[in-house]
Amino acid sequence: MTIFLTSFMKSRIKDDEGNHIPIPIEDTNGMLTNIKKNLKKTNRFVSVANNPISFEENDERARQLFESITLTFGKDKFQEKILLDGRNMIRAEEILKDADFIFLQGGKCLQQMEFFRSINLKAILSNFDGVVVGSSAGAMNLCGTIANFPEELVDLDEPRWFKGLGFYDQIIIPHFDGETLTYQIPCDEVDVINDYILPMSDGKKFLGLTNESYIMIDNHNNVKFYGDIYIISDGKVDKCQPEISR
Repeated sequence: MTIFLTSFMKSRIKDDEGNHIPIPIEDTNGMLTNIKKNLKKTNRFVSVANNPISFEENDERARQLFESITLTFGKDKFQEKILLDGRNMIRAEEILKDADFIFLQGGKCLQQMEFFRSINLKAILSNFDGVVVGSSAGAMNLCGTIANFPEELVDLDEPRWFKGLGFYDQIIIPHFDGETLTYQIPCDEVDVINDYILPMSDGKKFLGLTNESYIMIDNHNNVKFYGDIYIISDGKVDKCQPEISR
């Protein structure tokens, strides 16, 4: 299994009226190139929802993502495109074991982890031999520990820490701009960086990923950083030295 941990796999843009328009997946920092290099087959693509019961939102996200996959790989690739959510979760193992490319959506960490546990995703992925892209919450939940900071007031009562799937031993903070110390998603109700991420790093180490960066872990557990990634520890931020040329 090859894992990509990222803040954002850019597969859509907004038009002048704010509507999302699917586009081919961008190759920022070689992400698409690396995905293609590690795909052994291109038959089945599965998008795993964040909220298993948000059916209307899940369908629209899947429609846009599936169109992007077609634009990216062509009509003859990934002819099977499946959305996995609460409606077909009883078939999760069957759906995922024959996938070639699995995408774990972003959104709320805790509700997604509860869904992952309910479908026994850790065991399924332990025997998986394809490509997995975790986006934002999907990336965080692939790690061993999640620093569960709130993005809005309704999240304040959630636990700040919980266990993840354990496929990477570092703690990921997505959407983190280490140059400006800003969170790259608008959060009007919460000061994510100053009230949560920096204080929560006391005695710990986080890896902050900008929207353009990602971490790739190959099937030999070799880890490579792409783009701007920051170490956040004890309230301080330092830029990682690149492990490869970009």
